[in-house]
Amino acid sequence: MAEEAASQIAIVDIDLHGAEHLAQELEKQYDCVFLPIQASVSNIADVEKCFEIVQVKIGRLDILVNNAGVCGIIDMDEITMQGWDRTYDINVKGCFQFARAAMRIMKQQRYGRIVNMASQAGKIGGLMVGVDYSTSKGAVLTLTKSLAKVGAKYNVTVNSIAPGLIATGMTGEFGYDPDMVPLGRIGTPEEVADVVLFASSDLSRYMTGACLDVNGGMTMC
Repeated sequence: MAEEAASQIAIVDIDLHGAEHLAQELEKQYDCVFLPIQASVSNIADVEKCFEIVQVKIGRLDILVNNAGVCGIIDMDEITMQGWDRTYDINVKGCFQFARAAMRIMKQQRYGRIVNMASQAGKIGGLMVGVDYSTSKGAVLTLTKSLAKVGAKYNVTVNSIAPGLIATGMTGEFGYDPDMVPLGRIGTPEEVADVVLFASSDLSRYMTGACLDVNGGMTMC
């Protein structure tokens, strides 16, 4: 987004030091102001404080990308209710709380783009991940459609992206085989980010409630 001339970007992370370091590195590369904010997406007080900071220091909000998430390889019989709740608190409740707060601002502006990070697992079930993760991402897909119907009359679009096998710190231990993918390789975060950019821009202005698959052809549904 900075490469495409965004002027101000808030980087929200539970790890403030990491967000500050990233902001400093990005400001060396781009003519853009990066605002690091510490927040736990599942904590409503943090969410409200985050959007107060955005409104005071930036003044408006055009795009929200809900990208926070947790995922693990765990057998169904080993899932505790505490672990289940943590997955849902971050993957679903966090997504809803941020989207609701963003929607309040965007409705007044009568413009906005919200992009929620779902997953291939939310559409077809998990290959290796726990059922808590798969079902939480299925909930994100339905949440996206519901939010899209709320936002439509205000020119606020809400779409989701369902990545497949992507090489990230979270998936590094999964041990996926590239031969599972028709394109023959694991995807990169940048290839997901490119689709996020499309869904955040006016190139997708007549698309809302949709889910974009970024999985190298593993699933086509």
